[in-house]
Amino acid sequence: MPVYVLIVDACGIGMAIVGFLMAFRQRFVRELFGLGASRPTDSHADPDPLTYVLRIAGMMILVFGLALGLMVTLFQMV
Repeated sequence: MPVYVLIVDACGIGMAIVGFLMAFRQRFVRELFGLGASRPTDSHADPDPLTYVLRIAGMMILVFGLALGLMVTLFQMV
């Protein structure tokens, strides 16, 4: 396999890891950037908008990284 495929795969895996952390390990990302903890959830309180931003952006980065690596690898194998 050529070196550029391995480089793209490494970048895709890195993007998938970053996306996973943003979507599912939000406390770690918030502490990393110093954004503070999310507001306590109450049934009548407004939800924290940053939670949804991190979920949506994290999933988009995760899927893009996986798709990019998969497409380059499969194209090289054909």
